[in-house]
Amino acid sequence: MPGAPFTVVDQQDVRDAAVTVAAAATGPASATRTFAPRTEEVPGARRFIKDTLADHPACWDAELLTCELVTNAVQHATGASGVTVAVTRRGLVVHVDVIDDGLTGFPQWRETDGRDERGRGFQLVNEIAQRWGFLRERAGTCVWFELTPP
Repeated sequence: MPGAPFTVVDQQDVRDAAVTVAAAATGPASATRTFAPRTEEVPGARRFIKDTLADHPACWDAELLTCELVTNAVQHATGASGVTVAVTRRGLVVHVDVIDDGLTGFPQWRETDGRDERGRGFQLVNEIAQRWGFLRERAGTCVWFELTPP
């Protein structure tokens, strides 16, 4: 499984991006919402991210990746009573946690090709997020990712 790339950023790029994010950061710095573990709830999770991040430059990527992870939780977190999405903006960084309280199931990487209709969620997360990971405990699973604006 390849990891997210490591990128060295020019300090002027960081200052320019900070100005962009500061201008776009009109929503709350953090928010949390729990959704029922049903497929019909996935668009609501995506709207939650969009509303929370407002016009943050990483908003669209955060929406996409949250949609993928909430879909995974709904489909694979056996016995989950809910799926919680927590989003936090810290300067340039957007951090999203997708947490389920399912008692079985473990996040799994699948190798897929262009013809597969399923199994590409973690590949998308790996390609788009700067960092991501998961934590599995008795109380459930948290899959998280972090984004910075391009």
